[in-house]
Amino acid sequence: MGEHHVIVHIPIELFGLNLSITNFVVILWLGAVFTFLFLVGAARCMKADGSGRFANLVESMLDFVRENVSDAFMGHHGAAWFPFVATIFFFILFSNLIGLIPVPGYFHAGTSNLNVTAVLAIIVFLVVQVVAVKRHGPMYYVKLLFPHSAPAWLRYTLMPFIELIGIFARPFSLAIRLFANMTAGHQIILVLLTGELIGVSYLLQHGILMKILAPVPLVGVVVMDGFEIFVAFIQAFIFALLTALYLGEALEESH
Repeated sequence: MGEHHVIVHIPIELFGLNLSITNFVVILWLGAVFTFLFLVGAARCMKADGSGRFANLVESMLDFVRENVSDAFMGHHGAAWFPFVATIFFFILFSNLIGLIPVPGYFHAGTSNLNVTAVLAIIVFLVVQVVAVKRHGPMYYVKLLFPHSAPAWLRYTLMPFIELIGIFARPFSLAIRLFANMTAGHQIILVLLTGELIGVSYLLQHGILMKILAPVPLVGVVVMDGFEIFVAFIQAFIFALLTALYLGEALEESH
């Protein structure tokens, strides 16, 4: 699950934990740097009258995230949590797009490693739990596990187990969804590219028609690269959306 792509630069082991600096660590660092430069650069490029193409592009993306994610799912709490949600969106977006850098064997989407998506999902999970307890107190879990809307016989038998599974299924589904979608696309590109590299030498030996058909796998790679850019945006949007949804539920007045 992404481990076969790992290149260790500096091996580090501390108290039995593997803290080595790998290519995936470098990719995550780059994702964080690109996120910072993208947002700060846009703020500095904006002119006094609010104009500037790059600044307007970034502002339109921020407006999209605010209107369709944070405000849509958190209501009046959206403004307070917008920086958190927007940071998640852009960090995942750049971590996804880095996988399109044409350096085979080194650059992959940071989110194509299950360890990365699991950590992101756990961070969101912990933030949601802290927010819920801070806002509603420990009784939050009592109301959640024993919902008053359920019949009494069901409330004290199956519902606690069902709700508990639902709570822990959320980070699991967040991690698996992002990992699987980003891994699948790159595997298809690898298959098409490998087919092009292997197939060209074979097809060129079999007449003019085969010479014409030889570039077809490469065209497939170009098409898939364009599709992967779309997928990178969609997956970042979905992760940010679900984050806002979970936060919105934790911030609700009653449960």
